Amino acid sequence: MHWKLGSVMIFCLASCTASDQGDAPQASTKGMMADHVQPTAEVYWNAVQYISDANGSREIIPENEAEWQRTAQAAQKLKQLGEDLKLTKYAANKGTDWKDFAQGLVDAAGQAEQAAQAHSPEKVLEAGGILYNVCSACHEVYMPAPGGLAPTDQSNPITSE
Repeated sequence: MHWKLGSVMIFCLASCTASDQGDAPQASTKGMMADHVQPTAEVYWNAVQYISDANGSREIIPENEAEWQRTAQAAQKLKQLGEDLKLTKYAANKGTDWKDFAQGLVDAAGQAEQAAQAHSPEKVLEAGGILYNVCSACHEVYMPAPGGLAPTDQSNPITSE
């Protein structure tokens, strides 16, 4: 069985996105997620993986300082993106909990950054799980799937931009 934390969590960010037009009223949340948050989260999530499949078991971990730095930079960027999501251009027409979810991303990304700076594969994996949970909680409210299940692909519509 091939298990990859990044693959499991892709849905977390797949349908949400940032308009590059920072001053646009009500910037596209879907654009922010698809263009910025998802690819950045994938860099973080893909840094540490434990894979077990027909070829056996193996682990992927950063092998040098540059790879650890790339992982930490992804977490730093996620932290900034979480701050950006609190801005009116993204928070307008959202529920009162939107900014709480965005702050959750900021907080989880801070933990993720510390884990990468510590060069700890276990902590990076744990922090990746926390990021996943933050994303999932927000998606349960703002991108619910039929039957209450978390969305698993881009075909699920987001209920609020």
